[in-house]
Amino acid sequence: MENIQAQSYHHYLLRAKWVLPILSSPIFDGAIEIKDKKITKIGTYKELSKEVIDAKLIDFEDAVIMPALTNAHTHLELSALKYRIPPSGSFILWVRNVIKMREQLTPIEMKEAAKLTIEGFWKEGIGIIGDVGNIAITLDLLCQSPFYGYFFQEVLNFQGVYNLKELYIKYPCSNFKITYSAHAPHTVAPLLIQAIKSYNKKRKRLFCIHCAESSEEVEFLQTGKGQWSKLLKERGIWNDSFIPPKVSPVKYLNSLGVLDENTLLIHAVYVDEEDIKILKEKNVKICICPKSNIFIGVGIPKLKKFLNAGIEVCIGTDSFASNDHLSIWDEIKVLHSFFTDISIEELLKMATYNGAHILGFSNMGAIMPDYKPNLIIIEIKDKLSENLKKILEDLVYSEKEVIFRVYV
Repeated sequence: MENIQAQSYHHYLLRAKWVLPILSSPIFDGAIEIKDKKITKIGTYKELSKEVIDAKLIDFEDAVIMPALTNAHTHLELSALKYRIPPSGSFILWVRNVIKMREQLTPIEMKEAAKLTIEGFWKEGIGIIGDVGNIAITLDLLCQSPFYGYFFQEVLNFQGVYNLKELYIKYPCSNFKITYSAHAPHTVAPLLIQAIKSYNKKRKRLFCIHCAESSEEVEFLQTGKGQWSKLLKERGIWNDSFIPPKVSPVKYLNSLGVLDENTLLIHAVYVDEEDIKILKEKNVKICICPKSNIFIGVGIPKLKKFLNAGIEVCIGTDSFASNDHLSIWDEIKVLHSFFTDISIEELLKMATYNGAHILGFSNMGAIMPDYKPNLIIIEIKDKLSENLKKILEDLVYSEKEVIFRVYV
């Protein structure tokens, strides 16, 4: 794969058989002008070839130009667990396996596996990453990479004793925003969840938390008992002061005052109509990871209901602890299989524009004037169709390769 890192002195006119802007109709025989490290014009090649003067033409011929993808939720630290944990119909069994296998990993194994995963993301066409880690072993790899994104230092502490230090000073990084995230409602003490939200709000950072992923989580918040209570006590991290709120995970977080437009809930599988209403009213964002949910056996998120309610949704892969292939393209395939009435255009928007904007990159994720040129050029192995519906289907289902990238 070839790459161009756009510089202020570059002036390019990119042409391809199809240009997919995401927020407007696909353009057949399309072109994009890039100047001063930003997109300046987009249209048909016939139009732009007459308007654009003194630009270097790069003709990708029988290919597709589109924005780079966003993987809004992953755990790169767990990359070394690939193929070490079998699919499970039990969330608790899966958690126990992750704990057991992770304890056997060395830091070198973890970092080398993460490095390979990051390289795979680049080849697949990922441009923006939302990575969650406990020991920040991947952070230097990300900061030295051409990616943009968030690194969430995950807090997992049900007893509530944790010192939220200033991460910006500890980890200077220009391309990644760095902050804390709370693991989940059933693994972080309520006051600590509120403290993390307050920390992020003060610094204008996104608050991220796994939520409503499993029936065990729902049972625990309803009763304070069950398999999750047993696991916490076994590991010596039970909190005697915890009183079960006897509500759903979404309602619980809402009662803590942490749901707003700068909150990103991961998974959100076990939600009811009242939960969806709360999410809409609070303008909460959701990241779904369908293949991970299937792997663990917890079900599929209610994507259609989220979209009908006007909730903004993005897509993640989660980790190799709960997925055999960290591919946003595969996640789109799964979603399109379950929700056949949701268009491929909508799914592509979730995988590009939505993810970029939810993670705070408001000038990426689409092809339009003044946006940064974070672009991928895709070659589809079959003959590229001139039919719009067919080209979108081929883009998702056919064998393809990212042959070129343009980024800043």
